[in-house]
Amino acid sequence: MRTMMRGLLIASLVAGVAAPAIAGPHERREERREDRHEEKKQERREEKHEEKREEKREDRREDRREDRHEAREERREDRHDWHTRRAPPAMRVERHENRRGYTWTNGRYDWNGNDYVWVGGTYQADRSGYRWREPRWENRSGEYFYVDGGWDSIGPSAAPPELRVETYQPRSGYVWAGGNWNWDGSQWVWAPGHWERERRGHHWRANNWQQQNGAWVSVQGGWD
Repeated sequence: MRTMMRGLLIASLVAGVAAPAIAGPHERREERREDRHEEKKQERREEKHEEKREEKREDRREDRREDRHEAREERREDRHDWHTRRAPPAMRVERHENRRGYTWTNGRYDWNGNDYVWVGGTYQADRSGYRWREPRWENRSGEYFYVDGGWDSIGPSAAPPELRVETYQPRSGYVWAGGNWNWDGSQWVWAPGHWERERRGHHWRANNWQQQNGAWVSVQGGWD
């Protein structure tokens, strides 16, 4: 009997020692799986943070590009009187290739206050439902005025809605360009008004829609 009890005691001790050894590898596998899962979650968090940081960097780059563009436009406006008594030279012929998805806009002559300066043509990304209007110089009673180019909507067959009433406070050195309805190919979309920096000797021509051959055509605003 004593021998049997001794055997049972020894067996229980051995089982107690062996159990952790058996459970140990399983627990370690679980821990490794949890570690890998946590590592993946951390990687995803870091990827999201990096995407947000890249979006912010791209936003800053876009802001800088817009600032540089506005600065160039302001310098360009400061250099130009935009009208002169001298007729512009004959237009140059520029060779170019057709590009899918783009419209070639011909070069033009700018007036820098003393003489005409040639500005080469460029490619403009196509706009669905619009066609490009070339810039030009108009002779008005012996003076030549520059009329800027732009995109004119091909237009719908129905008239645009009535213009919305916009309120604004006068701003020194700027002209308010009122909002207008745009046609996106399927419906009318309102484009709010904005400020345009004044140009000496010019007045702002508002956007308007004109009916031509049974269709409404957008004539973009600009400086005359």
